[in-house]
Amino acid sequence: MTVLIREHVCWLDASVASRGEVIRRLVETAHATGHVDLVDEVIHAVEQREAEGTTGFGKGIAIPHGKSSAVRKPALLFAKLAQPVDWNSLDGKPVNMVFMILVPEGANDDHLRLLSALARKLMHDDFVEGLRAAQDEEQLASFVNGALS
Repeated sequence: MTVLIREHVCWLDASVASRGEVIRRLVETAHATGHVDLVDEVIHAVEQREAEGTTGFGKGIAIPHGKSSAVRKPALLFAKLAQPVDWNSLDGKPVNMVFMILVPEGANDDHLRLLSALARKLMHDDFVEGLRAAQDEEQLASFVNGALS
């Protein structure tokens, strides 16, 4: 499964007040771009996964993800937040960058491979700095796609 990030599923300097609002806005973006059929069902899947254990990776980054029959096609979304939000992260620090992975039921372990590849990249400070330095959605999408391909 190759899931590329596109400019229309990225937002920079988003104003949100909570983890729940970030999740809702990302899933709504996935819906608007044809990746998701039922917003509330997908939000529930992501929140359910979050309840199993935090997806707050550390370094100000979270990688929420979910699998649902309401996901029409796999999606990788990204948000850079104007103000950090609490995510119960492993390092105890708030989050200001969020990757979301959404996959349909029956996607097997494809999303785990993407999650693993992304997590490996996020362990490298140069990758994280590249994310922080991105000035617009096109630059960000190009940077992420180049790093994950």
